[in-house]
Amino acid sequence: MDKASPAGWVIQIMTPGHAGAAPTFRYFNAAIADAKIAVEATAEHVTVKSAANVSPVRPLSRRK
Repeated sequence: MDKASPAGWVIQIMTPGHAGAAPTFRYFNAAIADAKIAVEATAEHVTVKSAANVSPVRPLSRRK
């Protein structure tokens, strides 16, 4: 059974904490079905120091 492709991805950007502080997380909805491309587009749109700190969290479901 084929699973429908996602409508996009929730992308997480982690910013490490300074001087022992906890990291901060920001989340973005990217309406791009391919997770890799969604991560790249988000990293280009938001200034990040390291692409390693940008990752897909979960797929967005299509509206019914």
